Amino acid sequence: MHNNHELIKAFAEECKKKITEFDEAKVHCGLIGPSGSGKSSLINAIAGEKIAEVGVVETTMDPQDFTHKGIIFTDLPGCGTVKWPQNDYIERLKLYTYDCLILITAERFTDNDVFLFKELSSRGKPCFVVRNKLDRAIEDGSLDNNYTEEETRQIIIKNIRENLGSSCPDKIYLTSARHPTKYDLDELLNDITEALTGMKRERFIADMGTYSKEALKKKRKVAQERIPLHAGLAAANGLNPIPGVDISVDIGILLNLSRQIAHIYGLTPSQFEYIKRLVGPKTIPGLIAKVAQFSTKYLAKEGLILLLKRIASQTTAKQASKWIPFVGPLIAAGIGWSATFLLGEQIMDEAEALASEILEEVLYGST
Repeated sequence: MHNNHELIKAFAEECKKKITEFDEAKVHCGLIGPSGSGKSSLINAIAGEKIAEVGVVETTMDPQDFTHKGIIFTDLPGCGTVKWPQNDYIERLKLYTYDCLILITAERFTDNDVFLFKELSSRGKPCFVVRNKLDRAIEDGSLDNNYTEEETRQIIIKNIRENLGSSCPDKIYLTSARHPTKYDLDELLNDITEALTGMKRERFIADMGTYSKEALKKKRKVAQERIPLHAGLAAANGLNPIPGVDISVDIGILLNLSRQIAHIYGLTPSQFEYIKRLVGPKTIPGLIAKVAQFSTKYLAKEGLILLLKRIASQTTAKQASKWIPFVGPLIAAGIGWSATFLLGEQIMDEAEALASEILEEVLYGST
């Protein structure tokens, strides 16, 4: 019996280790581009949340970090200036330590951009070429030259390929931070994900914005992996010999899990505020009410207490089992595992359904 106790404790320690590894994982993403290229708005679009202020005038003289859970975005100063000359730009800014870099413009790429892309990509550093503010370019092309959207896209791509010459990558991403579900932003996020490995990949998937059904599938996989880890902690908590003490700990475990799942699916208050701005006046009151209901139910201690009361027979059995010599704690551990696992899956399913409904509204609500 003692061995069983030790096995449960060892399993819980492994769960705790993996939870910590995920929580502490960082993806360092650098953005290089001139003033006016929309770096701040692109950062917010990638994060699916407003974390960088967007102004009419943006000038980056020194690196500026914006942290979104496990993603650290760094708005990097332009290359080739008096303060940041080309010859030691990469070394001074330690660009080789970044997990990925985004070379961004809203106009054309310069000789400095060509140099950076060539140097970074030749060292195997994931570097993505992005032309932002495509919506404005399409509008200007239509008004000024009667171009179709596809004609404007081809002109821009041709121009970038001519600018970058032989250094041009196979893929060029045309994006609009104002319309993240249009154009190539989702493809960019997917390719950044594929360029990462291990826990960094999971962390990026968890923290990136959701702009496609495929992204939702990836997020479900990451959310699903969180559930048994937290259930393992609840199982070990079932070994707590003091009746009544462990219930408050169970709520803490559930609260941490539910908030993590909500973040993964973009359902925290700050994330939903960003989505409401995307949808604009088309945001339906019913959707706002559903998000508020989800928050009350799963993101507050009081709501989780009500959920635990619904499985009162299980929690009561858990408490009573502790008075059964030897085998009691193991019964309690099993109940703690199953209750947390089942509630975790319920939270995930409801979060995914709500996130899917929000995505439909973002994709089609304004059409």
